[in-house]
Amino acid sequence: MFLLVLFQEENSFLDDTIITAIIGLIGTMVALIVTTIVNIITSNKLLKNNNNLIRRNDLIEEKRRLEKKLNEFYIPLRHHLENSKTLFKIFQKDKPQNFRTLTHLLDPRKLYDGSVQVELSKNDKALLERIFAIGTEMEEIIYQLGYLIGDDKEFVKKYKPREKYAHIQYEKDMTLLSLLVSHLTVIRMAYNQDLSGQLDKFQGFVFPNEINVRVEEKISELEGQVKRCDKKIEKILF
Repeated sequence: MFLLVLFQEENSFLDDTIITAIIGLIGTMVALIVTTIVNIITSNKLLKNNNNLIRRNDLIEEKRRLEKKLNEFYIPLRHHLENSKTLFKIFQKDKPQNFRTLTHLLDPRKLYDGSVQVELSKNDKALLERIFAIGTEMEEIIYQLGYLIGDDKEFVKKYKPREKYAHIQYEKDMTLLSLLVSHLTVIRMAYNQDLSGQLDKFQGFVFPNEINVRVEEKISELEGQVKRCDKKIEKILF
């Protein structure tokens, strides 16, 4: 009888030990599962935050690139173009309607409106010289910073005038910027009397008036892109 009771007590002890072990194992497994879930959630959050950080940095870099174009190339170029345009309006005020500066400089004896010969005054020459100086500043911007706009097709691909400007006979197969630089070079050389005559040869190098419009459009476009970058950056949550 004593042995039976002892056996039953041992079995009860073993059952308690097994149950305790099983409970401990279950607890350990639950803890592992919870830890794994927490780690997965944490990892996913870290991955999301990392992706958001990369996206944010990309947007910031894109914004900087756009602002560099604006602040170092297009806005200074617009300033010079507007300044030059204003001075040229003053220069043109007392000139015949069909007067063309490059044509006159290449052939000062040319008659306009049938009988009018233009002689440049001291003021005219001062205005032109300032316009040429501004032109030199524009050339420096184009030469030194043109790399900033290598992806802007309207300025670095072959120029196709819009309908409003299609009647002007520009030199073919040139970009808008190369036409501008070529005009500035040719007219300056003509003013310095390094070039003369051969009007047909140089008639395609007149000032490309459409550049003022396209620069203004590009500035508006880039400013819009900068604002869109700002909005996308603001929406990124961590």
